[in-house]
Amino acid sequence: MSRSAPRGIPCPKQEVTKAEDAQLKQLQSARPADSAKFPPRPGYGTRGERVTLWANFFELDPPANLVLHRYAVTVVEPHIVNGKREEKQVVGKKLKQVFRLILECQQLRDYRNDIVTDFKAQLVSRVAFGAEVLEAFRPLRIRYRAELEDDARVDAPLLEVSIARVGPLAVSELIEYLTSTNVGGTFDKQPILQALNILLGHYAKQCPNRATVGQRSFVVDPHPNGVAPSAPDSLGAGLIAVRGFSSSIRVATARILVNVNVTHAPFYNPTMLAQSMIAFGKGDKGRLQSFLKRVRVRTTHLKPRENEAGQIIPVDKTIFALANTDDGSKDNHPPQVARFGAGPRDVKFWVSDAQVRPSNVPRAPPVWKAGKSNDKNKGESSTKTPKPEASPASNSGSRYISVAEYFQVTYQKSTHPDFPVVNVGTTAKPSYLPVEVCHIVPGQISQARLNPSQTEKMIKFALRQPVVNAQSIDQDGPNAVGLSPHMVGGISRFGVNVDNNMITVPGRILESPNVQYSTPSGTQKADVGSGSWNMVTRNRGPLRFNVGATLTSWHAVILHIANLKEPIPVSRSKPLIAAFDQALKNTGIKFTRPASWETVQMSGPQDSALAVAMQKLQPQHDIIMIILPTSEKWLYDAIKSYADRRVGLHTVCVLGAQLGKNDPQYMANVAHKFNLKRRGVNQKLDNAKLGFISKGTTMIVGIDVTHPSPGSAETAPSVAGMVASVDAQLGQWPADLRIQSEARQESVSKLDVMLKTRLDLWLKKNKRLPRNILVYRDGVSDTQYDKVLQEELPLLRKACSESYGKNDGPPNITIVVVGKRHNARFFATKMDANITDQKNGNPKNGTIVDRHVTEARNWDFFLQSHAAIQGTARPAHYYVVLDEIFPKQQLPHGFSTHADLLEELTHNLCYVFGRATKAVSICTPVYYAHLVCERARCYLSRHYTMPGPGQIGLPTPTDEDVRVHERLKDEMFYI
Repeated sequence: MSRSAPRGIPCPKQEVTKAEDAQLKQLQSARPADSAKFPPRPGYGTRGERVTLWANFFELDPPANLVLHRYAVTVVEPHIVNGKREEKQVVGKKLKQVFRLILECQQLRDYRNDIVTDFKAQLVSRVAFGAEVLEAFRPLRIRYRAELEDDARVDAPLLEVSIARVGPLAVSELIEYLTSTNVGGTFDKQPILQALNILLGHYAKQCPNRATVGQRSFVVDPHPNGVAPSAPDSLGAGLIAVRGFSSSIRVATARILVNVNVTHAPFYNPTMLAQSMIAFGKGDKGRLQSFLKRVRVRTTHLKPRENEAGQIIPVDKTIFALANTDDGSKDNHPPQVARFGAGPRDVKFWVSDAQVRPSNVPRAPPVWKAGKSNDKNKGESSTKTPKPEASPASNSGSRYISVAEYFQVTYQKSTHPDFPVVNVGTTAKPSYLPVEVCHIVPGQISQARLNPSQTEKMIKFALRQPVVNAQSIDQDGPNAVGLSPHMVGGISRFGVNVDNNMITVPGRILESPNVQYSTPSGTQKADVGSGSWNMVTRNRGPLRFNVGATLTSWHAVILHIANLKEPIPVSRSKPLIAAFDQALKNTGIKFTRPASWETVQMSGPQDSALAVAMQKLQPQHDIIMIILPTSEKWLYDAIKSYADRRVGLHTVCVLGAQLGKNDPQYMANVAHKFNLKRRGVNQKLDNAKLGFISKGTTMIVGIDVTHPSPGSAETAPSVAGMVASVDAQLGQWPADLRIQSEARQESVSKLDVMLKTRLDLWLKKNKRLPRNILVYRDGVSDTQYDKVLQEELPLLRKACSESYGKNDGPPNITIVVVGKRHNARFFATKMDANITDQKNGNPKNGTIVDRHVTEARNWDFFLQSHAAIQGTARPAHYYVVLDEIFPKQQLPHGFSTHADLLEELTHNLCYVFGRATKAVSICTPVYYAHLVCERARCYLSRHYTMPGPGQIGLPTPTDEDVRVHERLKDEMFYI
């Protein structure tokens, strides 16, 4: 029961609290059902100061008799090839337009106000289709008609549309399940949630001025009847940042909720293609082609066509590639392309003289296109590369003509020779356009990995004070996602009402644990405030690491690169290195020889001078610090890959500009990395805060998987990373990396092998295996929790069965899935220093929410463990999918339930992240697993960067490509 809320702020809904308590009571008195997938909630947390928070959820109230009828839709384009029927699947923008045509067709005229769709594969109706409708779509042939066209073109493809009944879904059954105290029953929520999300998402998808990506929508083009677009920010290199909203249906005890959040994404700047090329850079044609591939452009050289309403019908094309030397190579008269990415003067194609006339002069009907007869493609020759059939008659009066001459004569369009020609056809059937007649269509999201400058600008654009985001969600969100009753095509068309106020929820603020360091006189507590602390204290002198590493020596390399400013002036090198040497001593790191340093000169990326230096230094030093003149990623990736894998030498990279400030706190932060890499222990927590972990019988494991970014090379793999504690101090977390068996595969395919390496290391250090294995698993969506138990748990069991003897028995395993990519946010209801971060207005670090936005049957909670430096804080979501550990633990004094035990332990684990003097946003094992996966991306940078000519034919990576040197494998090389 939450305390009374401040005046003017509604109390969390008491009906929900009562329903939660009733279901929990039944859960605690009933034996868990054999059919239950996941462990039941053992109770709600009770520890911490109680607070009331706003949550970015709106309560949904559907009609009691609402039934959603689902229909599966398939769309194919049939062809006869060599006398046999073949079917081509319709996809992408074309498929979305087909769904518009389906909704407009005569057979569904009586249902138009009762249908919503995902514009991909499903229709949802609140009225069941009659038998005559289903019979008509077995299949129904529809002539394709482009957007805004009044009539289909004569040569438009004939499509076959089939609609099949999937089944009805009564919303009342979901509500009954969410409110019922019969906790032994099961109910598959996913089908009805999917149908409700289709209803919710239909509004944005059918708006002509919206760009939708999954559950996110963005207003990208002004529309007289729509919401005005947010002002974008330039990210540079041809991209802009756009703000929008995400929305999704979520369920909680006793109610259905709509989660609405502010979201952001990079889009292609809707400008002339030439301007985009200039912004991105034309020098590297391979990278430019990757950047522009699949970008839609609107042509400007053709005479505009209008429909009956006076609307201009655009002619849009999709960029396939830049002009290349192998285009149309099988044609009788293939294009003549001087080189990859050639300009309009150097790209020529075969054309008849009849086609090369000014656009205002009548010319013969086009009869050639890409080497085939063009009889059924009338009217399209103006944007296609004309190529004749191979016959004597067709060669008469024909010749090669450059793209520049063709567009100058035919359309009076001048072209610039330095801009590459784009191919809007295919390699086999190219179709060329100069950049001067191409305008990038608005509303195209970029999936490419942002460069460091773009990332910095994107973060700056996304950062807004929580009160600003809360106001946007509360005031603009309902209209933007179609929740308001007056929105045409919104959710109200099905009779569904939505409360237009964000809900309030009860929360609690957990206390920060005591963080311990060492001093010459013994153990010393750090002064923790707002989740952070400082090792350099004003009155007590510097704090020391709990276990300071012992080094033979360390060495500094001052790296000079041609045409870049020197990292630190030569005159300051000796005093700065001496100051850092003293900073290491102040933290308790010991070494037998004084520091040394040298300067290394590099001419550029291909220069091996630094690699040679590292080979020479490895036998002499335990660790080297490389002082860099730049933060360019290629340099960092090259250093880490070579040092970690080839040489077996620990490296710490620092920017000369930062080190040059001679800041004691910065030097102490860098010292954290030195100590961790050489098996030291930085901060510790007192045993009382660690509970049963302090007994030294529990190994904590963190698991993450990193996937190829859009724009990566085809050989880019997914990589799994695992870290694990080695003792009760939780100071050292060595890691293992493995290539996944398939790219973008989320389930870890070699989990058994990885866990065995961690168990072997624990055994080596402790002389016995752990009795408990607590796993924090990152990167699993809420629809994939089952897979963790079905595919990953058996591999964990397999590793244990091979490692534990018969007398030992298998260990207890608990698996907690950690979610970061959700959209739940919580906002302070008042600016009270005890419950609110005074710097930016976020809830105070340690804020936990496990009621009103969760289900009583499931064991999960949201935890904001960190103090957000800026912007709106995002809590982590923790969901227990397996628990064999906590029921066997005795509750300490002051703990009411095992839920308190897990919540407090998880919060405390956020304070042992050894690289920082603050609590982190996700618990340490998951954070470390993420870091080790990022290190794998350094090793495989050729595969993950935007591909160019040099990345063609890369070998498929194997485990050897992410295996670190034998000297480093049992240490925290990834820090």
